[in-house]
Amino acid sequence: MTRILTAKPLFLSVAVLAAATTAHAGTYEFTAGDVGGTWYTTAAGISALVHEKAPDITMKTVPGGGVSNPSKVDKGDSQFGLVQSIFAVAAVKGADPFTGKPHQKLRLVADDLAINYLHMVKAADDTTTFANILDGKRKIGIPKSGSTDEYSFRYVMDYYKTTYAKLKADGKIFNAGYTDLASSFKDHQIDYVWVLFGLPSSMVLDASEGRAVGLVSFPDDLRQHLSKTYGYGQKVIPAGTYQFLKQDVSVLTTATSLYSSTDVPDDVVYQVVKVLCENTGRLPEIHKSLSDFSCKDAAGTGAVALHPGAAKYYRERGFLK
Repeated sequence: MTRILTAKPLFLSVAVLAAATTAHAGTYEFTAGDVGGTWYTTAAGISALVHEKAPDITMKTVPGGGVSNPSKVDKGDSQFGLVQSIFAVAAVKGADPFTGKPHQKLRLVADDLAINYLHMVKAADDTTTFANILDGKRKIGIPKSGSTDEYSFRYVMDYYKTTYAKLKADGKIFNAGYTDLASSFKDHQIDYVWVLFGLPSSMVLDASEGRAVGLVSFPDDLRQHLSKTYGYGQKVIPAGTYQFLKQDVSVLTTATSLYSSTDVPDDVVYQVVKVLCENTGRLPEIHKSLSDFSCKDAAGTGAVALHPGAAKYYRERGFLK
């Protein structure tokens, strides 16, 4: 009788412990960017870190894109995704490029993981002005359709009153993955490469290994227009960021943030946020662009609702009221 009474609480405690440690077990798809790009590297690194610290959570990194990721997460095709700030806000509002389709399940997990800088890579001795680069006489390499890089280029074309139809008619647009863009630039098959990356960009470093390169500064009127119209930030790529860069270059920026959906269990998201916030020192090992991530600011501005699991963690830490 005594053994039964003492064994029963032990049995219950073990059962409760087992339930607590397996409540968030599972495999979750994590949509990123093109293989070889900063986003893919970032997502793969975060996935490995989460699995190391929370072994019952497996995050499988898959290729994605800046425009496609919000929809993939909202529809449940992927459970986590890296999303640019400008597109997250547009997605929940149902604004361009998500016109008429408000994303009701998209939720913020961690804001401002990294700041991404638009680069226009050129040959070192090229003195062409930014506007003239789009005059239809030069070959421009751009990532695949649906990426934030590519969609940002559409905004630039709109500003300069040109179109893909006009540029592609003359064979001046080359869409490809980052690795192929770097190779094509080094082989002189294209004159410019338009990409969006954290600093420093491995793709830009790759391109500079086989050809003397530089970066094009964005004119003030273009920066002001895209900032006011679409919410881009304005920063400089500091001199010395790349060995070839001898002076600051004025560019536009967006923030990379982590999103999930209301369908993902709260405890799963809680564990993911906990790993990120309690291992910030490990994040720069994944990519240098994550160096400035601060959990104090990760709850965002309220423009996109927080996932309840993330809100619980930030509230416990005093980062959210």
